[in-house]
Amino acid sequence: MILLLLTAIGLAIGVARAYKYKSDKALFYERLLLPVIFVTVGINGILLGFIPHVFFSDMIADKIGWSKGNPFQLEVGYHDGCWGVIGLLSVWFKGGFALAAGIGWALFLLLAGWGHLRETIVNHNYAPYNFQFIAGDIIPAILLLVLSCLYYKHSYKRG
Repeated sequence: MILLLLTAIGLAIGVARAYKYKSDKALFYERLLLPVIFVTVGINGILLGFIPHVFFSDMIADKIGWSKGNPFQLEVGYHDGCWGVIGLLSVWFKGGFALAAGIGWALFLLLAGWGHLRETIVNHNYAPYNFQFIAGDIIPAILLLVLSCLYYKHSYKRG
């Protein structure tokens, strides 16, 4: 559920930054999307993906319902950390870089959400970090895809 909170924070920052540009859709959607990517992809990828999976892997494995000592935890952590860096850099590179970050992370979240849902249904895995991440992955993914499409339509495509 923390990803939902981070997404809401990124969206609130984006709305605050975009509000004064209502008449210029290109700037409006750029200022709306970039903070969401910065927080949802960047900060989340580093603080909630890389650090816990790499440095607290056994604790996280237990909360997901995975076996401890699984080297896959490191791969997940490295993956999330790399995406986190991409999300943070999106604020500076903007354009296609930001679109790729938003769309790529959204697709990962949708697949991760599906994986959590499947684990819940097939294996009855109601561990907190499995079950709670179903909505926590899917809702931010949908928001990122919608905002990325709007950004492409009104901002990036024009430039």
